[in-house]
Amino acid sequence: MQVREVARNLLKGERQEQLLATLRRRGYASVAALAAELRVSEVTIRRDLAELEAAGKLERVHGGARFPQPREPEPPVVQRMALQADEKRAIADLALSLVKDGDVIAIESGSTTIEFARALASRAWRSLTVVTNSFPVVNELIALPNLRLVFIGGIAYYEEMGTFGSPAESMLQFMKVDKAFVTCRGIEANVGLTNDPAAEHSFGFERALVRAARRVIVLADHTKLGRVYLLQSVPIEEIDTLVTTDLATSEDLEPFRAKGVEVLVAPVQGVLALEAGSTASMQPRSEMPWR
Repeated sequence: MQVREVARNLLKGERQEQLLATLRRRGYASVAALAAELRVSEVTIRRDLAELEAAGKLERVHGGARFPQPREPEPPVVQRMALQADEKRAIADLALSLVKDGDVIAIESGSTTIEFARALASRAWRSLTVVTNSFPVVNELIALPNLRLVFIGGIAYYEEMGTFGSPAESMLQFMKVDKAFVTCRGIEANVGLTNDPAAEHSFGFERALVRAARRVIVLADHTKLGRVYLLQSVPIEEIDTLVTTDLATSEDLEPFRAKGVEVLVAPVQGVLALEAGSTASMQPRSEMPWR
């Protein structure tokens, strides 16, 4: 009896770790998708979600759960790359369709814009100019033929892997770009882009970049929508386009449209369902389906 109890607890612990890993990667998952991926019943998944929420490891939302959104300062960009990774790739692919040969674009430092740079690198260009303050973006694009890369110098910040401060802002005063691709910690339809005081060093650069752009495009996964932090960096009136995914609800998106922001939605739910089914088919059953 004791051996069976220990084995059951181990399976439960492993299952919950896999569940958290899925949320960490995707940001959100439905109860049905988690049940299919982990080969257990939806009742078992709901029980796991309740226990993990009580432990502060996730947030339960209608139909599923999401990785908890911290109120403390953002983690470094290299850590954020693993969060909502599927969404970031989908957003990057859709944002790529907004770029055409001959464009002069700017790419702000951030985890989603790194994915966007990778999408740019997957395509052949006849002529493209990219302005950036991001070391990882430079690394992704510097070897591409027919691409002129302009790096904005300034004070280097390890956490963001980018440059900021008055030298960077001054350099932008002499530039005009067709499109600026920016990221955010939170975006709300009545406020715009916000962040916490720990990121204040980046605000001047972000505002200068917005002033230099004819079109401002925000790349934001669904966990950023409706989030408001202490300090505003860019007002909503300065934002032209929001690129997100279909994990955002119509209630999330309509306020932005009402403010005149163009909203582009990348499909990701079908991809996540296919991934869950593929993962489930490769995994042995850890529990009988009726339990």
